[in-house]
Amino acid sequence: MNPLSTGVQRRRVHYFSGFDARGPAHYHRLCRDEAAKPQPQGGVVQVGRREKQSRLFSRWQVSWQASAEAPESVQTEHVFMSWDDVIRAHWSRGPWALLREFVQTYAAIVRDVGPARVKQMYDNAYLTGILPAVYLLGTLLLGVLVGLALSLGMGAWGWLATPAVVAGLWVYGAHKGLFWLLRIFTFIIRMGRGPLPGLQARTTEWVNDIVQRQQQDPVDEVLLVGHSVGTLVMVDAVDQLMRDPRWQALQQGRTTGMVTLGQCYPFVAMVPRAGAFREALQRLCRAPGLLWWDVSARIDPLCFYNTHPLARSGTPHEGLPLPVLHNAKFFQMYEPARWARIRADKLQTHFLYLMTPDKPGNFHLCDVLYGPRGLQQHMAAKGLPEQGAA
Repeated sequence: MNPLSTGVQRRRVHYFSGFDARGPAHYHRLCRDEAAKPQPQGGVVQVGRREKQSRLFSRWQVSWQASAEAPESVQTEHVFMSWDDVIRAHWSRGPWALLREFVQTYAAIVRDVGPARVKQMYDNAYLTGILPAVYLLGTLLLGVLVGLALSLGMGAWGWLATPAVVAGLWVYGAHKGLFWLLRIFTFIIRMGRGPLPGLQARTTEWVNDIVQRQQQDPVDEVLLVGHSVGTLVMVDAVDQLMRDPRWQALQQGRTTGMVTLGQCYPFVAMVPRAGAFREALQRLCRAPGLLWWDVSARIDPLCFYNTHPLARSGTPHEGLPLPVLHNAKFFQMYEPARWARIRADKLQTHFLYLMTPDKPGNFHLCDVLYGPRGLQQHMAAKGLPEQGAA
């Protein structure tokens, strides 16, 4: 019998983080802090110490109990799939490098993706896409205007204000995450144009690790979980895994779970040279034995909300059974005062998927990753299909 339908006692989560160079230590602290909060769906979650197994893999144990005194528990091995070294290799530093990337990236976005197509899919994604360009060009214009105004009273000395104004505004923009956005867009465009150095080899290492862990220590449920750009880099890994004869033999009669949070697949899929990426996505959309739950939220400005990964890519996807799209209604899960603070920082709403909310609602990651119900049960409780692709 499929444990995804009957409840879980032992689980393994393979987690692919977004474009974040902070690595496993940061995500372990985040997991520990969110688990320590009162769980609105019930239960007590305890996170063990982080164990660095190699330069690529860290893990920690997570225990779920109905109460602190309950003898029964669900044990989850949380495996962090590191790629922060690849991120750092694409993390440009210095104003001139960023300025060069700004020009190259936006030229590619206009030429290869098309802002109009993005706007037709989701306004928030379009507005987020143009935000760094509007801000950076706006600061240059403002600096020139300030210099011009001061020069009328101070002569040539007034123009010295221009670099100071521009530098100050750029520092403020960096603090607010605008250069982080620009780096993300640059990385995504590079992904769409072909294999990135080091990522193909990393994919093979990830797949081998997933298979070997299940061979050596079989668990009831295996979940492959990605957030943000992590949903992009995991595509080839999951595609190779689902076609791997070793995995197919291990998972006979079992469903492999895939959970994607705040995805931005169409951004890559629309790039003309991203043919291999589109083909891998299309295979995942009909992969036998895969249950793919794609979670997005309307408030998230960095995702393609409620949008099929292959939308407007030119690749047929109508009628494909996966992914199952789910709208996380975060606005129902927070107290009004806290929700007002959350809405004030739009970029941070992209991380709500990873947080423990104030109140029960229709999505809570701790419950999905560590609780007693399997992925199919969670989806069935939301009125979503109970079966993966056949």
